[in-house]
Amino acid sequence: MSLHPSPRPGAAVVAAPLLAAALFLTGCGGGGPPKGDVTGKLTFEGKPVKEGRVTFIHKESGHSDEALLEEGGTFSLRQPVPVGEYKVVVMPLIVKKQDDPHGGPEVGVPKPAPDIPEKYRTPGSTELKATVQEGKNEVTLDMKR
Repeated sequence: MSLHPSPRPGAAVVAAPLLAAALFLTGCGGGGPPKGDVTGKLTFEGKPVKEGRVTFIHKESGHSDEALLEEGGTFSLRQPVPVGEYKVVVMPLIVKKQDDPHGGPEVGVPKPAPDIPEKYRTPGSTELKATVQEGKNEVTLDMKR
């Protein structure tokens, strides 16, 4: 007979999953490249753009993320993005429309957006740029004719 008390039955069964969960939540260090949260405002000649989609494209890695414009031209990227230099592309919203007057399937076509000049709609011609730093980033972008 042992003189030392034994641990409660099942204690190891409960402790092991709790330890694994704690290690998972704290991570293994490193955590990947530094990232930044991006919110901002988009204007055309000083006036808020009413609707559209803003896409940030990392100049080196090609990583991208996008956001829909909200009231007042504000936007918020869905998740933190790697720090660095970004090109910013702005696209009109896409709506479904029947193109063929004789029937046929509906297709996606850009909604008219006079406040989004063509040059801002592709990565090769956009003049909009943003630098994302670690932490919170507030970006103001103004498009010109």
